[in-house]
Amino acid sequence: MGFIDDLRSTFSIKNILGEDPLHIDDLPLSTVPDYMRKKGGFWYWTGAMISMAFIYQVVTGLILLLYYNPANAYVSTEYFKNSVPYGSLILTTHLYGAYAMIVLVYIHMYRNYFNGAYKKPRELQWVTGVLLLAVTIGVGYFGYSMSGDVLSVDATDVGRGIALSSPVIGPFIESIFFGNGTSTSLFVRMLGWHIILSAVIGGLFGFHFYLAEANGLMPSQKSANYKAPAVEKDLPEHKPWYPYNLVYMIELGAFVFGLIILIPSIITELQLNIVNAVPPLFDPYPQVAPSSPLAAYVPPYPPWFLLFVYKAVDFKMFNAAGALSALAASTVFGVIPLLYFLVVPFIDRSNDLHPLARPFFTGFGILGVVYMAILSLWGALSPGIPIATNDVLAVFIPPFIIVMGGMYMLSKLYKKGSFKPSLNRIIGSFIVFFIFLVIAIFEFATSLGSMFSGITVYNTAFTLIAGSGMTFAALGTMRSSEISNLALLKAKTIKGYEMSKKTAMIISSILVIISMEILWLMLQANPLNLVQEEGFGIGLGILMILIGIEIRLYRMVYLRE
Repeated sequence: MGFIDDLRSTFSIKNILGEDPLHIDDLPLSTVPDYMRKKGGFWYWTGAMISMAFIYQVVTGLILLLYYNPANAYVSTEYFKNSVPYGSLILTTHLYGAYAMIVLVYIHMYRNYFNGAYKKPRELQWVTGVLLLAVTIGVGYFGYSMSGDVLSVDATDVGRGIALSSPVIGPFIESIFFGNGTSTSLFVRMLGWHIILSAVIGGLFGFHFYLAEANGLMPSQKSANYKAPAVEKDLPEHKPWYPYNLVYMIELGAFVFGLIILIPSIITELQLNIVNAVPPLFDPYPQVAPSSPLAAYVPPYPPWFLLFVYKAVDFKMFNAAGALSALAASTVFGVIPLLYFLVVPFIDRSNDLHPLARPFFTGFGILGVVYMAILSLWGALSPGIPIATNDVLAVFIPPFIIVMGGMYMLSKLYKKGSFKPSLNRIIGSFIVFFIFLVIAIFEFATSLGSMFSGITVYNTAFTLIAGSGMTFAALGTMRSSEISNLALLKAKTIKGYEMSKKTAMIISSILVIISMEILWLMLQANPLNLVQEEGFGIGLGILMILIGIEIRLYRMVYLRE
């Protein structure tokens, strides 16, 4: 081991380039407490993961741009997939990279919403974050519509209809976003807006990051005593940004890039080897051309991340608006929620951060997630099918009563101090959660079984509600079990696992051998054979994850984290 340590010290970055070659310590970056880099600490870095996904999108998007031809969108897309080396891999991972970015933006926003991160002094920071969500969805929509397949035509037709339904300026809006009616002008607009909004994301992200650094990191709610303003100030015991945070960011980046490459590669491999293994909604490849006879058999799916708005357009309750029905549906289920999130920092002016101390705002957030899930699932199961008003009310009213009523009751108990932890109360919570879990599993299985006999609005809604309850109960059971176990053991702290250098070197050597074997197999792949190309992607994704594990070992042994 002495030889390895001497080799490491001789060829370390410090010896070759200096103590801080990038001069990161000279930058006004906030220091970060250790708990933000320990187990579960990645929840504090969802914004960083979004930026990593965005970087991947920019790189792969620029490659795609070199081959894209708006005058013949479908043919150029198919040519890139089939005739450009690693074209299939770049195309599919670019699509799923966008999906990952959208999911991460939602997770980041809702996490901060429930934690009260929109409160002072972060009001403007929150507003820029909500705008980033809206622009990211816009970029995804225009990118999804650029392939020229039958699904992109369906997506643009609905978007065009919503634009045209705008009073007075409808035709003007349609021409700006969808061209003058020709196919070429349509895809020129799609490409143009895709690039413009991507640039807007870059600008907004830079401003958002600046505000995050200027306002300071938000600490855990407990350390802030659940009161705003909550600011994690630089303290002497905080470790410097370099190398601790930088190395952690590289580790996160390796995992993010690895998953963005690995997941669509596996899905595409399944699709190539098993017919209809993946539904069209999540198929990484474009569907058939609009002129193909098979186009009639492809359900009119929009992008999955806009299913909730597209399904609302099918609600008969908006028919009273006549020609404005599509615009009305989009406004109620798209624009109004967005406006709510934009103004919530200026409505909720209390200094309470605990979710139960602001029950109605927390309830609205939960309803936002529930309604979006219901609408999305509804849209996936019955795309383009009109829905009666009574069915809409039957699906939407029960969750509202349950969530808002439940939050009101929980808030009253919280304010009475009923949630102060004690051993008996924690064990009691475990028992309640466990019973709830058993009931939820039974209800979920029953509802799911009824769906196999025939899908209806009601069994779909109850399956989703039971599944959500099952997930909530499972998380509650696990968490209360963990806390009650700690309480029984009277353990105040949990020490992290310390690994010896010898153990780390053995594990690292094994991972290097595995990586070399994977790399050798990757080099045998034909970059123009779709199956081998996706196999290359699977290998590359695994390699990135192994690199992340190697960096984790380095942090454990040499940075003691």
